[in-house]
Amino acid sequence: MTALAASLALLMSMHAALSTPNSRSGPYTSIAEVAALPQAGGAGVRVRGTLTFNGDPTYIQDSTGGAAVEDLQAQGLRIGDELLISGNATEAEAGLVIRHAHALLLWHGSPIPPLSVTAQEAALGKFAGLLIEVNGELLNAEDRDGDTWLFMRSGHQEFVAHLNSSRGSSLLPDLQPGSTLRLRGVCSLRRDDTRYQGAFAVLLRSAQDVSVIAGPPWWSLTHLVELGILLGALILTGHLVAVQILKARFRAILAERAKLGHELHDTLAQGFAGLSYQLQAARKIVPQSNELLTRRLDLALDMVRHSHSEAHRSIMMLRPQPLAEGADLHSAIEAALEQSTLECPLDARFITTGSPAALPLAATDTLYRVAQEAIANALRHGHPTVLEVTLEYLPASVRLSVLDNGLGFEMRTLRTQGFGLAGMRERVRAVRGSFSVESQPGRGTLICAEVSLRRNVAGDVAAAFRQSWNGVQRIWGRAGKEHSR
Repeated sequence: MTALAASLALLMSMHAALSTPNSRSGPYTSIAEVAALPQAGGAGVRVRGTLTFNGDPTYIQDSTGGAAVEDLQAQGLRIGDELLISGNATEAEAGLVIRHAHALLLWHGSPIPPLSVTAQEAALGKFAGLLIEVNGELLNAEDRDGDTWLFMRSGHQEFVAHLNSSRGSSLLPDLQPGSTLRLRGVCSLRRDDTRYQGAFAVLLRSAQDVSVIAGPPWWSLTHLVELGILLGALILTGHLVAVQILKARFRAILAERAKLGHELHDTLAQGFAGLSYQLQAARKIVPQSNELLTRRLDLALDMVRHSHSEAHRSIMMLRPQPLAEGADLHSAIEAALEQSTLECPLDARFITTGSPAALPLAATDTLYRVAQEAIANALRHGHPTVLEVTLEYLPASVRLSVLDNGLGFEMRTLRTQGFGLAGMRERVRAVRGSFSVESQPGRGTLICAEVSLRRNVAGDVAAAFRQSWNGVQRIWGRAGKEHSR
């Protein structure tokens, strides 16, 4: 009986409050009807609505619209309460405002669901004072005087969200720029709320009004820079590994050639030496009267000596000893020239120009072998009195020239000159170089081979990385200065 009596008393007081006229009341109970009439100096009104935001100002709304309520003692009130508000209504640019308000609690209710709208719709102002739900991309999050400000963007529309520190801003989820958020709160067009940072503001009631829909995209500037550095490191590592593999393969080729040279020296060259010794011995015991046999033995001895010389030359070509011992290219070529022209009646010259530069091992070996072959051809076929070898270190290449003043030959017979010139040409082409021959009968021969210098790929990649990183730092620096302004 006591509970029933209390309920009847509450209903009677509510009916009296609604039906009792006073100077501050009026016939308008709908927020939309109050907002539709011109307010001169703040007319007294009385409206009924549901509490959607408890603060300063407080926000209420009914089925027709929302309004801000100022100077309201909201102690003991909570979100979802049904209130009877009496006060002076003023239509401001940011929406309907009720000042000097007094609230009568009708009953405790449940929070009403927000209206799902887009940022473009909220910016038009027709949802001012209403509880809304809107999605957007987080541009930045700042803490000012303990309050949390979220700067958002949806499409081309920017807006802000505000959460007071007393409402648990420390309980917000991890918010990273670029994340997609869903915000629930009261839509406000007041300048104090927007802070001129967007078209409207979302007044958050608690940390639970912020939900992270998706994290930031992986293709952010930081991630792209990190990915570029990783790809560059992989490319550089792959290049270094490929270079080491090529060097190992070429060393294996050199080792195999050296082994073959040893085998030729121990078999073919020694056999020619023994055969020459036996022919010389036979030549000594042949009677002088047998001229035919003597001539045949002399011819055989000359052929063995020539074959022995050719075998020795082939062995030397298979075993480029100066390069194998770690000497540089010009020293190896100079040693080969001195060894080939030793005790020969001619003027041999070796000229080096430019600053020595590093060449790939294959290119170094190619130039050395071309020099050996060109010197041997000049001595064997040209019979010159002057032999000049020039090694030029140019900015982007190395050029080898072998010039003699020997017999020369007709250029149209170049294809029939044996394997010497063809072998040199193929060697140079294998390292992507250029090879040329110039000759005239009685005017000597000029052989030129040119290969490109090895570029410092690691240095180029490192310089590109440094330049890119400096550019990124400059961009971040300008962005930081503009944001601080």
